[in-house]
Amino acid sequence: MNSMIQNIKDFINRITNTMPFFIKIVICSTSILYLLNLIIPYISLIFSDIPYYTIYHIQLWRLFTTPFMTTKILNIIVAFYFWITEAVKLEQQIGTIKYMLIFFMNTLCIQILYCFVMFLFSIIIQNSDFLKNKITSVGVVNEGLWPILLCDLTLLCLSNPDRNMKFFFIPFVLKAKYYPFFLLVIFTILSFRINLEILCGVGFAFLYHRYLKNFLKISNNLASKIGNSILFKWMKNQQGYIDLGGIGLPNLQNNLENVRNINISGNNDPQGRFSSFGGKGTAVGGSGEKRSNTNNENNSSYNNESNEGNKSEIRLDVEPNNSKE
Repeated sequence: MNSMIQNIKDFINRITNTMPFFIKIVICSTSILYLLNLIIPYISLIFSDIPYYTIYHIQLWRLFTTPFMTTKILNIIVAFYFWITEAVKLEQQIGTIKYMLIFFMNTLCIQILYCFVMFLFSIIIQNSDFLKNKITSVGVVNEGLWPILLCDLTLLCLSNPDRNMKFFFIPFVLKAKYYPFFLLVIFTILSFRINLEILCGVGFAFLYHRYLKNFLKISNNLASKIGNSILFKWMKNQQGYIDLGGIGLPNLQNNLENVRNINISGNNDPQGRFSSFGGKGTAVGGSGEKRSNTNNENNSSYNNESNEGNKSEIRLDVEPNNSKE
């Protein structure tokens, strides 16, 4: 018995020691709010996005706290299972601060769209109480990571629309561009209702991909300024914090370059291996730029290769300038 408990502790320690910092914040916050809601059931009514209170009572914090509030343990387990894998990759690739900003930007946009849709419905039926209809006998339904999870998945599908995707054990494949709609149908069948919050997550993904990408882009400069501010500077000393730019170029087979403006240039290798431009360099200095076009056999080249398992291969070929000032 003691050995089993020790094994569980070791397993938890391995996960917490290797998991990026912001992912740990999301997991811990969601777990704490879930446990508090078991003791104080009204916690879910405070942190979930209920449009009536968000709009008419201007309780704007709900736009940010909704992903952390879940009242069903099954939702936590399933959502974490699907979300953590890609979230860890993404935070490792672009850094903790930038991923955190992207996460909250997406959350804000999805919840604003959700409130807008619900508000339109309330006007159409001329009943403002309609905005409260997400409060059910089992808790608030618009909660958790599902909207942002479906948003990320949709953007991943749109970045490679002709890729074949399979849903668990179902014995057929779909083109990636149809996959989000298939998931919406599955969610509707399983819950016996139209999930407007999830529909808004998918809808925002399409809007972002087609129209909003250039307007909502979070630059490295902005992320750096925010990361160095007093409010977030403390995070740099925390275990699992990843600096801006990530930890290198891991396997990007499921990369979200088109999703989150990760500034990585590469070829069209479907396996996600990237190679930098292998052309000749130009030296800049002194009074201007000079280029060596001679066939001097003494010119040297420097090749830096990195090939770790199935990770990326990066090659940088430079022809040094032998001309003298």
